[in-house]
Amino acid sequence: MATSQPQALAVDIKPVEHFDAIIIGAGIAGMYQLYRLRQHGLAVRVYEAGSNVGGTWYWNRYPGCRFDSESYSYGYSFSQELLQEWEWSEHFAAQPETLRYLNYVADKFDLPRDIQFKARVISATYDEVGQCWEIQTENGGRARAKFLITAIGVLSAPQMPNIPGLIDYQGEWYHTGLWPHKPVNFTGKRVGVIGTGATAVQLITEIAKEVGHLTVFQRTPNFCAPLRNSPIDAETQKKIKASYPEIFRRCSETPAAPSRRGPACG
Repeated sequence: MATSQPQALAVDIKPVEHFDAIIIGAGIAGMYQLYRLRQHGLAVRVYEAGSNVGGTWYWNRYPGCRFDSESYSYGYSFSQELLQEWEWSEHFAAQPETLRYLNYVADKFDLPRDIQFKARVISATYDEVGQCWEIQTENGGRARAKFLITAIGVLSAPQMPNIPGLIDYQGEWYHTGLWPHKPVNFTGKRVGVIGTGATAVQLITEIAKEVGHLTVFQRTPNFCAPLRNSPIDAETQKKIKASYPEIFRRCSETPAAPSRRGPACG
């Protein structure tokens, strides 16, 4: 009598890719690191959880989201050509414009060819013997490199409130750091907002225009000054482009100054 042999299970084992450097995150810092390391002749791969570049400005799409420092202080300073090409429309740019700028930079310097999107890194292990890092992504991808740079920033892990019953709540609820890519309709609805920090200030003033009833839950009162935003006219645009060296010098003197060669101010 013939006996059946056990069938081997098909396992999707992806080959390990090898690079000189691996960068986690394709936000402002990750894009800049990719650009710089390329200049040094390194083979680089960026792993990004989202479907496009932008980092903070990709994930945060809530109504009213905008940069709260002068928009022209937030650009990259490594390319004079880029500085002269791009024109900010407002003194304090809204999220869509900042995201358009980052996509413009990515396209101009052909950054996406070294970025793997929809690839969330779930582990990073250092090999003492091989003296290199190995990362693994959610979809089973693996890669090794001598250098590992985490450019995930301080806003990449949204803090969900520990409110009893929230998981079982059947109504609509949103986190500003994980806002849907499609518009949310608040027309006529009863809405509650938890918190009155910078994000809430932007959100509240925007959705208050359409909600039926708005309740704001505040723990500690904050001081908030008017933004006094306005469009940038042609004459001011010229002055900004002529003043970038001074703008970046002043940015470098701030307490949270980044490198002069990277993003100007943030």
